[in-house]
Amino acid sequence: MLNNFIAFIDAGGPVMYPLTVIGILIFVLGIYQIVWLAAWTLRSDLYSCAGAPMWAKKAIALARHQTGFSGLTILESIELCFSRMEDCLTRRVPAMRFLAQISTLMGFLGTVTGMVRVFNTVAKLGTVTPADLAGGIHEALFTTVYGLILAIIAWGFTYCIEALSRRHLRHLELLVINELEKTTLPVSTGAFDAPQSEK
Repeated sequence: MLNNFIAFIDAGGPVMYPLTVIGILIFVLGIYQIVWLAAWTLRSDLYSCAGAPMWAKKAIALARHQTGFSGLTILESIELCFSRMEDCLTRRVPAMRFLAQISTLMGFLGTVTGMVRVFNTVAKLGTVTPADLAGGIHEALFTTVYGLILAIIAWGFTYCIEALSRRHLRHLELLVINELEKTTLPVSTGAFDAPQSEK
């Protein structure tokens, strides 16, 4: 098994090593975040970000007690809680996007190094056969495909993380709206899209 993995890495040249490290990071970060976001559906006290439950509880408490943070209205305070909670739930997204871009660039770097190998072979031998060029061309195409596949996987993880985060934020939004509707505070149907002044 180890020999097969080494042969797989060697097939794409030296660029395959950092690409493989990037691939491992993509899978670890993506699966970790998705598992924790999915677990929140069953248990709301489980978060991948320690600050998320605090901000969720604060948003509900603000709606229930009709109070805002110092210098802010109730709805502005609730929007602030939502913003901080969203930052917690999607904190892996920038890293996933960065890894997607890096894997694409590393794949293209492998293309360039493979073509350099091809031209180096031509320069050394003068007259070459297709077999002489096959190794460099294979390396160039192999790393490109590998990098693009990793980028697609990273973007897929990014979409799943953002979709789960939006789902949880919408659920919390409904809870906050229900708390506000129990009071005499007027609330627009746009869900916090127009901050109102406290009376």
